[in-house]
Amino acid sequence: MYISDSDNNKNTVKYYLYLLGLLSIGWITFFIIKLRDSFVTGGGKFDNIAINYVSSIRNHTLNKLVIIVSKSGDTITAIVFTILVFAFFYIIRRKKEAWFYAITVLIIAIISQLLKFIVKRPRPTGNWLVNIHGYSFPSGHSVLSMTTALLIIYFVLTNLRNKGLAILLSILIYIYGSLVGISRVYVGVHYISDVVGGWTLATICVFISLLIFNKINNKKSTKYIL
Repeated sequence: MYISDSDNNKNTVKYYLYLLGLLSIGWITFFIIKLRDSFVTGGGKFDNIAINYVSSIRNHTLNKLVIIVSKSGDTITAIVFTILVFAFFYIIRRKKEAWFYAITVLIIAIISQLLKFIVKRPRPTGNWLVNIHGYSFPSGHSVLSMTTALLIIYFVLTNLRNKGLAILLSILIYIYGSLVGISRVYVGVHYISDVVGGWTLATICVFISLLIFNKINNKKSTKYIL
C-alpha cells in the first residue's frame, strides 16, 4: 500500500470535478442547441441524420461487433459489475467507497427509469438488431455505462500511483462508456438524443454525488490501491 500526498490527491479530485462540471454544461448546451427539436414524432433533424448514417454503414461483421458492445451495457451486466466493485472495495476495507459506488449507481438507475415513464418517448421505428421493450428517453444503457465509466475513472485517478497509466486507463474507460451509448443508435433502438440525454444525466448525477461524497469523506490522506 502507498500513502499519497494529501494535497496532490485533493488536486486530482478538484480537477476531475471541474472536468465533470464542464462536461455537464457542455452536454446541456449541446442538447439545447442541436437536439431541441428531438421530441417531435419521428425524432429531430440530428436524430434522423444519425439513424440514416448508421443504417448506411451496417454490415454483417460490424453488426456482430456492435451488438456485443451494446449487450455489454445490459442491466444484468451492470448489476454483476456493481457487485464485483462493491466486493472489491469491501475486501480491501474501503467500505465507504463500496457503499458510495453501489448506492450512486442504484440512485442514478432509478432516476433514469423514472424519466422514461415521465417522458414516455416511443423508440425509433425501423430495423432493430436487438430485442427491447419500454420507452426510449433517456437511454438506460447510456446512463448506466457512463455512470460506471465516470465512477471508475474517479477511483482510477485517485488510487493509482502511476498517473500516466491512470490517465490512459481513464481515456479508454470513457471511450468504452461512450461506445455503449453509440451502439444503441447503431442497433436501432434509440435516437442519438436519447444517448446524449443519458450521458448528460449520468455526468450531472455523478458530479453531484462526488461533490457530496468528498465533502462528507474529506480525508487528510488517501491510500493507493496500486
